Amino acid sequence: MQDRLIKIISCILIASGFLLSSDDSHLRFFITADVKGETEPCGWKKKPAGGLARKCTVVNNSKEAGFKTIVLDAGNLFFKKENIDPGIPMEVSKENANTIVQSFNHITCDAFSPGVKDFAAGLDFLKRLESKSNFDYISCNVKDLSGNLIFKPYKIIQANNLSVGVIGASSKFIKEGENISVGDPFDAIKETSLSLRGQCDLVVLLFSATDIDYKKLNTLSSSLGVDFIVRANTRRKSTDGGGGVVPIYSTGDRGKILYQFDFKYKDLNSPLIDVAFYEKSIVNSQKRMSRLSDTSENLDRINDYKQKIQLGNSIIEKAENTLQFKSITLNKMVSDEPYVLKIVDAGKAKILEMGGPSILDPHHGHNH
Repeated sequence: MQDRLIKIISCILIASGFLLSSDDSHLRFFITADVKGETEPCGWKKKPAGGLARKCTVVNNSKEAGFKTIVLDAGNLFFKKENIDPGIPMEVSKENANTIVQSFNHITCDAFSPGVKDFAAGLDFLKRLESKSNFDYISCNVKDLSGNLIFKPYKIIQANNLSVGVIGASSKFIKEGENISVGDPFDAIKETSLSLRGQCDLVVLLFSATDIDYKKLNTLSSSLGVDFIVRANTRRKSTDGGGGVVPIYSTGDRGKILYQFDFKYKDLNSPLIDVAFYEKSIVNSQKRMSRLSDTSENLDRINDYKQKIQLGNSIIEKAENTLQFKSITLNKMVSDEPYVLKIVDAGKAKILEMGGPSILDPHHGHNH
């Protein structure tokens, strides 16, 4: 009875989102990054969060509520490190990666952009994972030594009345002994987005970026030809898209949090407004204004905050196209989807038979 009640509550909370209507002018994205091989709840032992089975529940709830739902991953999905020791650690990690693929097939992922850690078991193994996957692996700048792309550079998803282009990219990295050459990500992104612009109404970039490229991204984002960006390869967790022309979000947290983006549109020729940024600005202005006493010395500052609040509300109200952001913590209030839970449990049993019990502890190697 309690499990049923929890599931009902979680359905209501998650499916309601921002109380947006599930109509033909609304898309919902669930985007993860830096899952790093986690299949089960992880975190503080008293409040573990995450897990593929809980993620599946959230995605299913969204679909059942009538939202057109797109599921993406921005990279570093399969492995915790860039290099894995040979022997049992390698075999255990590979089996765990197979569990993730089976789970993602059931969750119905749409596209995945590999990051540097996804090549930890070698390119051949990653290609074998791709062959088992019901979702596309995309990257516009990961090539073989002959200069040929190893994966598709993008995927076009038809959703409601829109064509959504999803580009995958990674910062440069070197993988010794592998047939891999990673080109300049920014040149590749620009070239790919240019070819997509005539075909797509919305372009999303999944970018596994180093800190150096992230700094460049803040400067170059408006010239890349994309509408919003999700960054992998970081522990950073965004609360808004940064206030630039192109919203940039970082969503890495070992799968403990599922990041939901609701895109509502009326006029695709109008700018995309990152609602979370303006809501944060409004809240900050309200807090600062509340700390000021109503005196003549503070009058100018109070009026300035009032104008910022008014401007923020006006921008949100007049926006033709909006991106609304929500982070969903996959805690015990979110029930485990039974089928994915069986997949995860079966994978754990295989790993135990292989003599790799340490990976069964979701807190192994974590600082908490």
